[in-house]
This record gives sequence, C-alpha cells and structure tokens, in this order.
Amino acid sequence: MSLIRRRKSLVLFDLDGVIVDSRSNMEAAWTAVMRDTGVTVPFSAYFAEIGRPFQDIMARLGLAHDGRRIEATFRRTSSLLLGETPLFDGVEPMLAAAAASGVKLGIVTSKDSARTQLVLDRLDVHFMIVMTPEERMRGKPAPDHLLYAMAMCNIDPAETIFVGDMESDAEAARRAGVDYAHAEWGYGERPDHYSLSAASPAILATQLFG
Repeated sequence: MSLIRRRKSLVLFDLDGVIVDSRSNMEAAWTAVMRDTGVTVPFSAYFAEIGRPFQDIMARLGLAHDGRRIEATFRRTSSLLLGETPLFDGVEPMLAAAAASGVKLGIVTSKDSARTQLVLDRLDVHFMIVMTPEERMRGKPAPDHLLYAMAMCNIDPAETIFVGDMESDAEAARRAGVDYAHAEWGYGERPDHYSLSAASPAILATQLFG
C-alpha cells in the first residue's frame, strides 16, 4: 500500500528496529538492569514501550524514582555490546540507493547520542541531521524532533517521510504532518495510519528511490 503524496527530498529514519536489529542488545542490557538494580519488571514490558525516550519509559513502567540509575546501567551494557549488534539485512544497500538518488537523509531516534554514533560509525553514508533525545524538546510520539530536523534541513513536511517501526513513530509523523513508512521488518505492529509499508529494506528502497 502506498499513499505517498509526492517524491521526497528528505527521508528520516528511526534507528532501533529500522537500521539496527537491537532487540538482543536491549534484552542483555535489561537483564543487567534487573541483576544490578533489583528491578523486577520483565524485559517484555520494557520492550513494549521502546521508541519513547528512556525516562518516559521509566515513568510508564513505574520506575521513574530510580530512572537515572537504571538508564546508566542499561547504557553501559548496551554500549559494550553494540559492536556485535547486527544491522538488518539490506539496510546498507537501501541507504546506498537513497544516497545515490540525491535525497537528504536523517536520523530521528530515542537512543542517546553516544550509542547512536556507535551505530552510525558503521555506516558508509552521510546523514544531514541526527536527532537524539535532549531536554529542550519532547521525544516521540511528540513531533518536536521531526519538526526541528525539517527546519534544519530547510525541507517542507510535504517533501519529507519518516521511516519507523513503532506506534510512537507513526504518531510522531502524523503530528508533524509528514508521510510515514512502516518498516515491517522491525518490532511493532503496522499502525492504522501509514503512507506505505514495506516488508524489507530492499522493497522500501524500490518504493522510495527506485
């Protein structure tokens, strides 16, 4: 299904579940959290909330009182394992096709800047804008990071598409007034409202850049 309104000049990608297959990384990090902090909330509950800023997830899980310590433990373990965390099959050719098409590329993720950079260092492509959580803006599903990315790239919403895999991604795109492409190879169910949906990076590359 494709409801794309026009050819795009800016393609913004989520990171986890779209570029990098980080579920096993997150599970190992959450296991460390449970071991080192005494948290008893299961990984499945944490994983159901991914896509949002970490401290928002902590609040939703009733862990806000210890959120900073939990996040420090999570980040430390996740960072140590990121080098062996795989990219999704077909992501690198998809990004190469995007770059060759001449569109501008960006990242909008709820992963912190240090771990985001560890992933991006593995990719041979230039991202014009990389948006990670910071205190001045609300995280997804709020549209703030998408709106800021478009402003910094001097691109209108009608010329932009956001590629994500979670309901929070789709909601952020809707609130920002941009088309949403759902990565079916990721972690979330396809939302009710989307502009296109692709079963693999190769198919998405054909839909957007072919």
